[in-house]
Amino acid sequence: MTKQAIYEFIKRNPKKPYHLAEIVRQLRVSRQEAKRALDALVQEGKLVQTRRKTYGLPEEMRLVVGRISVHPNGFGFVVPEGEGADLFIPPAYLGGAWHNDKVVARPKPPGRDGRPWGEVIRILERARDKLVGTLEFSRGYAILRPDDPRVRERLLLVPDGLEGLEPGARIVVRVRYPEETGEREPFGEFLEYLGQGETPETETRAVIVKYDLREDFPPEVLAEAERIEARIPEAELHRRADFRHLNVFTIDGADAKDFDDAIHIERYKNGNYRVGIHIADVSHYVPEGSALDQEAFERGTSVYLPGRVLPMLPEKLSNGVCSLVPGEDRLVLSVLVDLTPSGEVKRYSFKEGVIRSKARLTYDQVQAFFEGDPLPEAARFLEADLRDLFALTQTLKARRLEQGALDFSFTEVKVDVDPDGTLHLIPIAEREARSLIEELMLLANRIVAKHLADKGIPALYRVHEDPAEDRYRALVEALARMGYKLPGKEPDPKALQQVLHQAAGRPEAPAVSMLLLRSLSLARYAPENLGHFGLAFEDYLHFTSPIRRYPDLVVHRVLRHVMRRRLSQKKIAAWQEQFPRIAEHASERERNAEAAERDLSKYYQCKWAEAHKGEVFEGTVSGVTNFGVFVALDNGVEGLLHLSNLTDDYYEYVEEALALIGRHTNKRIGMGDRIKVAIDEVNPALRQIDFALVEDEMSQKSSAPSTQSAKAPRRPRNKRTSTKATPKRTRRVVGPPEETKRNERPVKVTVHKLYFGEWTGENHREAKPTKSRRTRRRRK
Repeated sequence: MTKQAIYEFIKRNPKKPYHLAEIVRQLRVSRQEAKRALDALVQEGKLVQTRRKTYGLPEEMRLVVGRISVHPNGFGFVVPEGEGADLFIPPAYLGGAWHNDKVVARPKPPGRDGRPWGEVIRILERARDKLVGTLEFSRGYAILRPDDPRVRERLLLVPDGLEGLEPGARIVVRVRYPEETGEREPFGEFLEYLGQGETPETETRAVIVKYDLREDFPPEVLAEAERIEARIPEAELHRRADFRHLNVFTIDGADAKDFDDAIHIERYKNGNYRVGIHIADVSHYVPEGSALDQEAFERGTSVYLPGRVLPMLPEKLSNGVCSLVPGEDRLVLSVLVDLTPSGEVKRYSFKEGVIRSKARLTYDQVQAFFEGDPLPEAARFLEADLRDLFALTQTLKARRLEQGALDFSFTEVKVDVDPDGTLHLIPIAEREARSLIEELMLLANRIVAKHLADKGIPALYRVHEDPAEDRYRALVEALARMGYKLPGKEPDPKALQQVLHQAAGRPEAPAVSMLLLRSLSLARYAPENLGHFGLAFEDYLHFTSPIRRYPDLVVHRVLRHVMRRRLSQKKIAAWQEQFPRIAEHASERERNAEAAERDLSKYYQCKWAEAHKGEVFEGTVSGVTNFGVFVALDNGVEGLLHLSNLTDDYYEYVEEALALIGRHTNKRIGMGDRIKVAIDEVNPALRQIDFALVEDEMSQKSSAPSTQSAKAPRRPRNKRTSTKATPKRTRRVVGPPEETKRNERPVKVTVHKLYFGEWTGENHREAKPTKSRRTRRRRK
């Protein structure tokens, strides 16, 4: 509690920095305890220590604390942890920070262009300690070329473990940073050989390492899981509400194994409904502080990669005792809701219960039923229940949209990889079957959130704040260029919903949805109830997926304490201290998992594109830039139509039109336009797909899939492509080509002989690099 008390004290009295002695005196804590707490707060970036050994808030010292996002071209932006605009960091001022490191940056006066910028003055936390890349040899030294283009350092490697490896090997190395070694440059130590070149297997392993995903469970976690009895004791069954006589069933994807939720519906004589939303009682099996709990916290979420699942909990729980499989007794936490046919909640209650699922339905089966087909024979007794649920959830959705909830109609692409390696891209639209489950889960989450908020009980909320002012202003301008007007100056979900409604059914609808989505803040977990802008809810949290999301498991524990009336002030105080850290960690792990899923999904999209190289497809322009347009095909695959592939004219990026316009033909390619493109170049390693424009008269000439191997994306014909601002317009200016290599930093061979000795590489007997004068002087 000392750390939180010190932080709160300085926040309440922010006008000056404090010496350690003053903090000890004011808070009456021991010097050792205070110093330990202050060091932790400085490491977390919540406080800054000055040269005079005083402590204060970063914002009061005009410092910015946040994660740095580094661009492949070398510059970066520090994204503040709190409010405030991103801070631009030029390449020379990164201070040794790599992509996603947590840093402290000092803003500088605006330059000649008027743009604020800053420099990194301290690295608080490294984002990665492992790196995946390709092994190369240069002048006798082993070099790692990182896969991630945002890591521009080519890394010198310690030779140990590299014996027998050939150039082109994909490997994992541990990064040793200067702050831990005392060397002037980072270097790498070999950890793991992934394979030779780029294959689906090596890419999957590379993504797991790149995003620091946890694969195998520690032995103590597996041992704890194995000790869990599958059979439920009779005493536990008798203690709980018994729902086994009801028509409880699940609806999930065809390949799902971890069934978090089951539902049932009853109709009263007065026309009202009782809906049961039954959620797996994971908290019964995973005690707080246990090895299972600690591992679940570290993972934060299950990760669903194409062809591979990395569960948050061992399979004994996730696919076994916790999963609501049909025909088996399972423990649940249930939300029972009485509703009118118009969707009004009359009353609700929470129960610790036991269910026995009567059927396991898939989304496809339920969707087919809604479209007129019968259910499978074994589940036809549920047809009346499904009709009632369909009517009720459509009403709930209509009420939600009327209140201003945003309804984005995107087609999600599911990548399915068969055991034999066959690849399928499956577009998934949000249709009625998925909407039915979504509405019931939203209802349960909202009810639990309001119940805890009304009682003033600490919880982990799912919050979605209003869009940032600059992003919203840019959205208003972009929509105006497309002919859509947003009333008012303040972000209003109802106004945004009206725009989505106006765009529905038009060719530009996906582009409008994407513009809106990009303007919004990221949803996150927080101990404060800040509301949810996108859903237009005042109270919201996650309760319905405790098998695969750690915050849901935490909420289950809170609700159980409330239901059992075992809530002490000591427990509340402990939650208040724990929840900020849990919220921050869970948000970070969620973003990381989503990035990993996108990364590998994009790789498989590239493999699909490789197999269809040269073929013609229709797509929608989903983004316009000064170097080309992004095009989303109807199956969800997205690629770039570069200016260099627009050969019928010189095209200019006209910002106010959100379009590229031909200088001579006046031909326009803008947001939401439907165009025909051919797959031109594909580079799976870089996750790049390049399109070529197909003229209407050529659109019928679809070539067969090329058997040619994927090459690196072609460079623009005119390499000196730059932008020069003119009033209301950005023009493409073309100059003579340069004779330069790829933009990357050279290898710096300055690591001490202690690590590398005189090794030159037995298989690559090239001359050793000559030591620089500076190095020779230093070693004299």
